[in-house]
Amino acid sequence: MKLNQLARSLALVGMGVHVAGMAWAQSGPEVKKVERVEVTGSSIKRLASEGALPVQIISAAELNRKGITTAEQMLSQMGVNGTGADSAVANNNVFGSDTDRLTGGSANANLRGLGPGSTLVLLNGRRVSTHGMSGGAVDLNAIPMAAVARVEVLKDGASAIYGTDAIGGVINFILKKDMQGVDVGVNFSQPLESGGGTKRRASITGGFGNLDRDRFNVLASLALDKDDILRGNERSWANGFQPDRYLSPDSSSHPFANVINVANTALGATGSTVGSGDATRYTRINALSLKGSCDAIATGVQYQPQLWNASAAANRYLCNTDYGRQYMLAPPKDAFNLVTRGSFLLSDSHTAFVELTASRTESKAELTPAQFSTTTAAGNHYPVNGPHYLNLKSAGVNDFDPTKPIAYRWRMQDFGNRVIGNVSDNQRLATGLDGDIGAYAYKLGLSTAKAKAWSDLIDGYAYTAKLNEALKTGLINPWVKPGEKQSQAAMDLIESTKARGRLMGGETTLTQFDGSISGGLMALPAGSLDFAAGFDLRREGYKFAPEPGAFNCVSGLSSTATATDVLLCPGNSAIGKQSRDIKALYAELAVPVVKGLDLQLALRHDRYSDVGSTTNPKIAFRFQPNDMVLLRGSVNTGFKAPSFQQLAPNTAPLLDTSDWRDPELCPTVSASNPNCTRRLDYIVTGKPDLKPEKSTQGTIGIVFSPLRDLSFYADYWRVDLDERLRKLTLSEVKNNYALFKDRFARDSSGRVSLVTTGWENAADSSTKGLDWGGSYLFKHSSGTWRAGVNGTYMISHKERALENQPLQELVGQFALRTLYLRNKLSADIGWARDNWAATLTTIYKSGYMDQDMTRYGTPRRKINDYTTANLFASYTGFKNTTITAGLNNLFDKAPPFTYHNVDDVVGAGWDPRVGDPFGRTLSVSVNYSFR
Repeated sequence: MKLNQLARSLALVGMGVHVAGMAWAQSGPEVKKVERVEVTGSSIKRLASEGALPVQIISAAELNRKGITTAEQMLSQMGVNGTGADSAVANNNVFGSDTDRLTGGSANANLRGLGPGSTLVLLNGRRVSTHGMSGGAVDLNAIPMAAVARVEVLKDGASAIYGTDAIGGVINFILKKDMQGVDVGVNFSQPLESGGGTKRRASITGGFGNLDRDRFNVLASLALDKDDILRGNERSWANGFQPDRYLSPDSSSHPFANVINVANTALGATGSTVGSGDATRYTRINALSLKGSCDAIATGVQYQPQLWNASAAANRYLCNTDYGRQYMLAPPKDAFNLVTRGSFLLSDSHTAFVELTASRTESKAELTPAQFSTTTAAGNHYPVNGPHYLNLKSAGVNDFDPTKPIAYRWRMQDFGNRVIGNVSDNQRLATGLDGDIGAYAYKLGLSTAKAKAWSDLIDGYAYTAKLNEALKTGLINPWVKPGEKQSQAAMDLIESTKARGRLMGGETTLTQFDGSISGGLMALPAGSLDFAAGFDLRREGYKFAPEPGAFNCVSGLSSTATATDVLLCPGNSAIGKQSRDIKALYAELAVPVVKGLDLQLALRHDRYSDVGSTTNPKIAFRFQPNDMVLLRGSVNTGFKAPSFQQLAPNTAPLLDTSDWRDPELCPTVSASNPNCTRRLDYIVTGKPDLKPEKSTQGTIGIVFSPLRDLSFYADYWRVDLDERLRKLTLSEVKNNYALFKDRFARDSSGRVSLVTTGWENAADSSTKGLDWGGSYLFKHSSGTWRAGVNGTYMISHKERALENQPLQELVGQFALRTLYLRNKLSADIGWARDNWAATLTTIYKSGYMDQDMTRYGTPRRKINDYTTANLFASYTGFKNTTITAGLNNLFDKAPPFTYHNVDDVVGAGWDPRVGDPFGRTLSVSVNYSFR
């Protein structure tokens, strides 16, 4: 849609702009004075109350009152942040087709639900490196929250000021400055329900020197975090086997192996009848299922074919695994964040600074035990002379031939969960000058940043060649009876097959030189015409590589396995060292038209050495006819440059985890046709000729303040995207075979050998919504009361995978990556008197339609709304000490139930994008100041 078309659309809706965050911040006691500052979204210094910007300002004091200690926590409570798979838990799901498989352990921002790469994250107004392996977005774990003074969230596009990535908005973390003294803090939180999930933090922040008096200030801050893992088996609702609610895992493996039909094996190519009077030939049989005791083994369940559109008769004696319950609910983490900053007053008009930030985050991802099927080609069927040979003839399997080896499918429970260690290192060194030259303010900055990340195989993974040889010995027992264990010799053999060590690693680099000048250009009848002009020169770099010669990730037990082949590890193709140069110029005007009406005009031109040039304008206004009403709005364009991963081809195959019917070789469903239940190899790849994503967007609205300390607001916003960078998922490609037929490669026999999915400039999308809320400050003899509510009503989010497909409405519908909930809000009421203060916060997320499983005969259902409350209180009666204690999830609200397939989105019976896995959690923090 063209810019003028969007402007007309906005005008029809009404006028409004989001100033609620600023109204709240200015009403609180933290605001000491009004001074000319540079606010996120503009390069012109002005009074903080001026400008045409929908900026929400969140102070460190407000975060402390609400018991918020991480950036991820803060964003999860904001309606403007999308409900996406952007947490460390959701990013752990390497099986999801639409998941960035290189984000292990990271957490991302996702404003407006437009994706982590469309939210620009700044530290003190400047860019930081994106995640070291993915390169797609900034890892919020790298933000030193213990040293943050405030957070500024711009809820509008800002490519005209900052360039790429600012389509969804900008989050600017502002660090403490000019601090004197030392603050020491400890924080401890523990879920009250038994199990893991304990979190601990210790921090120390200190500074000395006064800029005005001593002409320098030095600040340093160090925070240490340690989080314990929370596992699915520690929460009853994390249960993937609830067939009465249409939830059951779709798998054919079990810790007590299923015997399968393969030619020249014990069950034969056509299977066998069981007992007398039943003519059905069963092709997958489990000895425990014959006795109705699949659940005699931990995590074992009876397969539920009626939920997966399969023949009930053919799968009557098949056992399955509740592998969903084996997922972790929250990852273990060890981290530190360090900030050091020196500020020096060179003269009354010029200040220099040097700033160093460094962080390390170590986390572990736990996945379910691997599964595999033996093959004749690999020669790994269970041998006839093996000590654990399972003769099903005596159990009533009539055509079982005990003179032949047994083909089986096994969940490798005795190998343990697959555990991957993820480490992310971040460093950033920045130096700069700012000050005044006559009537003009200037700033110059030079920074260099680097993020390195890597993954190590820790446990649960096996070399395929060694596993093949170990299976041939027959020492490993695929049929360990309930209550029994593998022999020590078998465990030693299992241990000898395991692959451990460095799997892969990557690095992103950023070097930036920027500068700007601002001030008055001329006097107009309504006031000063102010301007800003600046430049931005950057070099971005990226490289990614598996550990040379260490592991080759494969999807099955091939007969030609090499010494480095590892079963089901999450490998990616190497990307050699890449770099690109960005050169940008921008200018901005603040134009006083008449008294009470100001315009902001901005224009920026960016030139990328690899994807070309783009120019983006912005027009914004602020109109305040009186003290009670404020109108403001904006119209602008934006862009997002493709990441290096999105541009790079990838040839590493993955294994599909759900069945697919080949429409060419299986035109109708047939239980005996193996092409009706295929599991495919596929790749998720980048594309070198991708173009930047383009946006046309705007906001318009009103804030009404009938009393000094009472304010209401409503903002309409809209973002239209074209040439959208979107990862085509395997499900989309499979479910639209006719459209994507050219993405299915076939071998000489006509069977599908590989499916290509991945990044495309895939048509367009349109997103619009309404931000709303209010705040009130009331002083009374009982204390000072404050109340506030901030919410987002999502009017519509429509998108399509390709131009020849219709737009699809996704608000209130299940989706694989981001859920577009109709309503999200956070409301709080606070009280303070003398040394006491308390805050009650309520977070509401509306329900949505569950995953569409109607193709299996499962009825559609709506997932329930989800409301949680947090209560925190603090006491400052002890000298220089603040004690804060509270309960997150005060009423111990379990996540709403969902029957989505855990192979598509991580979580069994719940969704980590919405639910809180910890339950009612006690949190206590103590802060002491040496002043």
